[in-house]
Amino acid sequence: MRGERGLALVAVLWGLAVLSLIAAAMLTAGATSVRMSRNAWSEAQAQSLADAGVYRAIVTLLDTRADHKWRTDSVPRDFTFDGQDVRIAIQSEMGLIDVNFASKDQLQTLLKLAGAEPQDADTLAGRIIDWRTPAGQQSLNGASNADYKDAGLGYLPRGGPFQSVDEVNLVLGMTPDLFARLAPALTVYSHQANFDMNTAPLAVLLVIPGMDQQKALAMIAARTPPPQPANTALGADYNRAAIPSGQAFAIRAVVQSGPFHSARDAIVELTSDPARPFWILDWK
Repeated sequence: MRGERGLALVAVLWGLAVLSLIAAAMLTAGATSVRMSRNAWSEAQAQSLADAGVYRAIVTLLDTRADHKWRTDSVPRDFTFDGQDVRIAIQSEMGLIDVNFASKDQLQTLLKLAGAEPQDADTLAGRIIDWRTPAGQQSLNGASNADYKDAGLGYLPRGGPFQSVDEVNLVLGMTPDLFARLAPALTVYSHQANFDMNTAPLAVLLVIPGMDQQKALAMIAARTPPPQPANTALGADYNRAAIPSGQAFAIRAVVQSGPFHSARDAIVELTSDPARPFWILDWK
């Protein structure tokens, strides 16, 4: 009998130990679930703030009052929304180099500024032009369909205009690092060979023959006075007819909310249509 009571006691103690472990695991899982839910909420909140920053920038682009204008040359500014700071940068696509209209000299200079060796810059500039040119009209030092096949790539040059700047990354010989340095100066939305010097960022201004960094920085500094506070409302008296219809703008909104960093990039095109004052061309 004593032996049976001893075994029963041991069994009870083991049962209590197992139940304790199960309870501890459940409490840990519950705490982890709460933390994950809280983190997901904070991350979603940060992304929503970044989205709000993009739409605030769009409202500013539609507001033509001179004292409410924001810079459109990538110079960032801070905007407070719901007690959180949102950093917003607007870049007019007219101030960038359109990869579908740029000359070989422009592309070659831009590639060298991005870090390509002179010979590589010449070759890549030719291949970029080949990509947007109908098949059978290969440029000197460019690349034909056969070159892409020989390289083992599963695609061929488009033989027509680039549909996005990201497509430049597909050009034979382009590397991810070089493309990352090159892309901020490119666009497919200006539809012109030249660019607006009043909104061009530093990387684009340096393409101008005879331009150096000191001169380019002086041009940027002389453009406008320091930005006014961003927390201004859209007035009812803005002139829709003065909106630069057809122009596209790249907007980047960045939010740092505690440990969470969130960014939203968008490209919008303004219209003169009261029912649809803007189109979203890209959103990521």
